[in-house]
Order: sequence, then structure tokens, then C-alpha cells
Amino acid sequence: MTKTLILTAFCAALTSACTTTPAPRPACPTAMQMEQPELLGLWQAELPGLPGPVTLQLAPHPEWNGTVKGQIQRPGGTAIVVGDVDKGKLTMEESADGKKVSGTWLGEVVEGSCGREIRGEWLDANDNSHAFVMRKPSKTPQSPQ
Repeated sequence: MTKTLILTAFCAALTSACTTTPAPRPACPTAMQMEQPELLGLWQAELPGLPGPVTLQLAPHPEWNGTVKGQIQRPGGTAIVVGDVDKGKLTMEESADGKKVSGTWLGEVVEGSCGREIRGEWLDANDNSHAFVMRKPSKTPQSPQ
């Protein structure tokens, strides 16, 4: 009986340890704290000298934990994007045909932006470089009903 109780307690502790929920995300993460959860959602990008508007809709990647997959919409078409943010650095690749890379986004999270602004360079398929700013639109408050 004692062995059964000990075994039951051990299994319960092991199950509890394996099912812990992740720590809550900070309300205003620093650049170094930004991770996939803050990258999710709608972003607007400005690429001075290139046609706009440019929007990105990012969701959790279905196969690679901690990364995002989504779509970029710009004048002239759409593309698939896949990427991540690590220690304040954004890396994303886009593909217009789903097979080869047609653009690369390399940026840094702006400190003090609560993970809502990223600045860097976008490289097209020919390695032409263009500055970019990505911003997550502010949440609009819901009107009372």
C-alpha cells in the first residue's frame, strides 16, 4: 500500500512538472525579451522609395515552434513570410512563389517600443538593400455596448 501511494505521488508530481504553463509575457517587453508571441498579428511596414502600403499578417508556424509564418501584402502581390525574433534581432524570409527566397528582412527591435517597432534592412532577390520600419498598429479600445 505504501509503495502504491509513493508511486502515485511520484507520478502526480511528474505529470505536474510536465504540464506547467509558460510564464506570462511581460506587458512591455524589452527588445531582448521580445519573442514569438509579440511578433504575432498584423504589422505595417514602410520601405522608403518602394511602393506601399505593405502589411504583414503573422501567425505561429505550424511546424517550427517559436517561429512565425504568414503573408505579406504589397502593391503588386502577396508573398509567404517565415521568420523569428531572437535576442532583439528579427530574421524573416519571404517567397513570392513558395519555393525560392524573394526577400530577406533583417532588423532589430526598437528598445522602448514594447516590441511594437522593428527597424532594419530588406534585401530583395538581387541583394538590393532598402531600409524598413515595421510597426504593430495600436490596439483600438472596444466601445462599451
